[in-house]
Amino acid sequence: MRLNRNELRKIQYDFNSYSNRLLQADFNDHTDVLGKFLAFIESTPIILDYITDCGECDWDMDAEVTEVRSSYGRKIFSTGETEEEEVRNVFAVLKYIVDHNLVVCRGVGMGYSSSNNFQDMVKGFNERFVMVLIRHVERYLTKIGIDMGLDDKVVYNVSVQHGQAIIATDNATVTATNQIGVDSSELQRLIADIKAVVPMLAPEEQETVTECLEVIETETSAEKPKKGMLKTALTTLKTVKGITEFGAAVAALAEFIGTII
Repeated sequence: MRLNRNELRKIQYDFNSYSNRLLQADFNDHTDVLGKFLAFIESTPIILDYITDCGECDWDMDAEVTEVRSSYGRKIFSTGETEEEEVRNVFAVLKYIVDHNLVVCRGVGMGYSSSNNFQDMVKGFNERFVMVLIRHVERYLTKIGIDMGLDDKVVYNVSVQHGQAIIATDNATVTATNQIGVDSSELQRLIADIKAVVPMLAPEEQETVTECLEVIETETSAEKPKKGMLKTALTTLKTVKGITEFGAAVAALAEFIGTII
């Protein structure tokens, strides 16, 4: 497939939006929201190709789901040992749930929470099972962004082989330029660390963080970056109250950006 940096950003933004909605879904709406999440994945070639390339789940899904549902919380799904196994197995289970219109809190989710509350069961299922797939896709898209560099104008050909993205420009070479001397790979790694914990923040804070990171990515790739905007974005990130991992990731990014502003 062919896409540039801006198109990839839009895909990342949409994926985060669908993921966040699923993670926060009410137990009454969970299956419907899960269906929309999977529909987005299946309509987005760059993500679907990655999942497909991880192989096909070889479980007897009817038996597997029946065993978990009838265990009354004593059993949960095994995701697998490798990244490829986790991706294909989790996706296959979620697809089965949607295709058979199953309600997670009625059997499937009992083993993912010690609480008898339906919402807690759905929350536990999301955090311990669904999040496995979300994290792998986020890492995959972030790595593509790193390999693309920060040039919004270059169009890349992206293919997937053995779960890895193969990226080249039309001339079969990968280029990454930066006008202010930023190590683009390190910058993207630091931004990826923040994005990894964004789903754990409050909805309004997630939007704020996403906007700040977009400003930072845009300005650090500009010929004449607006250092005032970079400082404002970093200051805003520091005001967001998140978990310890979020604060540490923001501090690392601020220290890195501080060397150029």
